[in-house]
Amino acid sequence: MDLQMGMKRTVTRHERFMASLVRNKNVQRTRPVIAGIDQMALLENVEIVRKRIGQRGLCAVLKGDAYGHGIDIVAPEIIRFCSHVAVVDNQEIEAVRRIDENIPLIRLRVGSEGEISDAAKADWRVREMAASFNKIEEIGKIYSHFGQTADIHLSLDAAGLGRNGFSIRDPYSLDALMRTILTIPNTRVASVGCHLPDAGSAVPYHSADPSTRALNGFVATVKWILQIFVDHGLPLPEISSYSSSSSCAFGEHDPVAVLGLPMFDRIGSSLLGLTSSNRHGELGTGQVLHAGTFVCDVTHREHGETVGYEHSYKIEDPEGKDIAILGVGWLTLSRYQQGLGKTTTPAHCMTPSGDIHEFLGRQSMNISTVSARSRDGRDLRPGEFIYLTTDFGPDEYSPTIPRVAKWMGGVQHEFVSTAFGASSSTSRFLF
Repeated sequence: MDLQMGMKRTVTRHERFMASLVRNKNVQRTRPVIAGIDQMALLENVEIVRKRIGQRGLCAVLKGDAYGHGIDIVAPEIIRFCSHVAVVDNQEIEAVRRIDENIPLIRLRVGSEGEISDAAKADWRVREMAASFNKIEEIGKIYSHFGQTADIHLSLDAAGLGRNGFSIRDPYSLDALMRTILTIPNTRVASVGCHLPDAGSAVPYHSADPSTRALNGFVATVKWILQIFVDHGLPLPEISSYSSSSSCAFGEHDPVAVLGLPMFDRIGSSLLGLTSSNRHGELGTGQVLHAGTFVCDVTHREHGETVGYEHSYKIEDPEGKDIAILGVGWLTLSRYQQGLGKTTTPAHCMTPSGDIHEFLGRQSMNISTVSARSRDGRDLRPGEFIYLTTDFGPDEYSPTIPRVAKWMGGVQHEFVSTAFGASSSTSRFLF
């Protein structure tokens, strides 16, 4: 995409956001954060990712309420382009099933006994992730109670992540274990997968790269256990070894294709335009979530006065400084971080006209303070809308989600979008 076309697309999205904000009756203006979910960017991202993964299926990862974007908003827009959907809790499972009764659905973590029992009772037909013999046996017993057979998403710990998955270090022990697993009543291994935690910085052709080694180990292990399926006369499973970062890294160099089995990629952050800081970011994807707030008040502080906890910002201007008050803060945006108050880099918010305003001082639980005067000398007024995160405006200053993640102490991008989008302080809408 050339620069002129990219700028035109940005302006168009900005105009659509503001127009929709004005006319959308579902936007609850009594909430301090307004988050717009960009339908056009979402669909363009799906198209880009579909081209990247080729013949592999697209499993949309919608955990964390679609990373704060809202399953109820995102899933209806993209589910027709997906081969599978992955979530983590029963609320998300139920939300997907209201939209599509039949799409293969995977719980992308090990569920508790209560969660699995409720899902089986509701007949949601979710593939339960399992990473131990005892868990698969438990799942089989639960499904037996309801006269059903459970589909299992078998996790292999190929990358040494240590939290989910069977160890593949000893293939002989794994062989014996797998032969037992495949005989557990009321269970069927529908898919086998692994997770690559280092894929964002992978060097695909380098034999010493951790992700490359993990994939090679995964392929060797799957080849081994496929023979066990054959020996038992069982249908062969689907394979899932790529997530957003690893799909970006290994999309054109696919060592797993040699298995010759149906494959699907688990894509979450790429669909939502959150992979730009990875070495293998999904080129051309756009940020889907744009969040902002309304200025509560503007107050004047004289020379020598301070702003924020611990007197963290001192007014140096001889004529004093106007301070804009926003009704959001670190509790609004994040239960676990001091939000933008932890930044050592100047953090900015931005008006719809592109004016840049800096956060001043250490931010509070539910109040933020910014310079009322922009870098270009324009002043904020009470009631004016201002973006907290967006990719509209100047590239060097727009508060994109990756940039906000850096300002918040280097947290994951998904953490930022979830903090903004899923907060009880937020009203979301599709534009």
